[in-house]
Parts: sequence; structure tokens; C-alpha cells
Amino acid sequence: MRVNILFSQVGPIPKLADLLAKALAENGNVQVTTTPADTQGTRPIPCAAYDLVILGCPTLGWLGGKLPPDLSAVLPRCTGLDGKTAAAFVNSRILGSVKSLRTAMGLLEKQGAMVEDFAAIGGADDASIFAERLVRLLERRRQG
Repeated sequence: MRVNILFSQVGPIPKLADLLAKALAENGNVQVTTTPADTQGTRPIPCAAYDLVILGCPTLGWLGGKLPPDLSAVLPRCTGLDGKTAAAFVNSRILGSVKSLRTAMGLLEKQGAMVEDFAAIGGADDASIFAERLVRLLERRRQG
């Protein structure tokens, strides 16, 4: 199973994306690609070959929900998201995590992806729990 984690380079998201990638690799037969949001690039980011695309978005603003500039520049370049199984994660915070998750899921859905799971991740334990759920989701998808 192939997974692409597309993530913002703002705040703790790169570290959380790395924790999630490691947890996915440990929890199943999953080949993980990590794609940091690169605002300098102009080339399309192909996503069609992946079984799951995961978007990592920081919790920005006092009440969350603000989109980091790197994701707003990169996400429109993603191709092959129409009908793609997707998930989203944000960094866990007392305020704003839910609103930020809604923003991240909305971005994926706007591109045609079907968001099937989401999480606020605070550390390795949260990443492992989320990875277990995602592996089960992929296995159910594969079994049809």
C-alpha cells in the first residue's frame, strides 16, 4: 500500500509528519512518501499512484483555521486527487485544532478527495494510534 504525506513546513508539522510516517511503516505493509510543501516549485505533484493521501496542516491563529501560505500555494498543484482516499492531521492544541482540521479537510475535499479519517496529533503515541486506524482503513479498502 502506498501513502503520500503532504505536509506544511510550518511549526511542528514536519516532526509530526515524520512520526506518522514511521508509525505507518511499523504498523503495516505501507510504503510511505513524505512531501514537504515547497512554495518555490511549479511542477505538478502527482497523487494518483497513492492509495492514501494525508495532509498535515498546522493549527495557526488564536482559534485555529488559518491556512499556512505553503499549503495554499502547493495544494492546487496536486493532481489525481479526484475520488482519492484521504486523511488529514493537525498539531494538537487546546484551542483551534478542530477548526484547523476542518480547514485541512475542506482543502482536500475541494480538490475532489474523499476524507475518511482525521486526527489532532500531539506526539508519538497519537501518531501511532492514527497510523493504526489508517492501516485498517487501507486494508478494508484493499479487501473491497
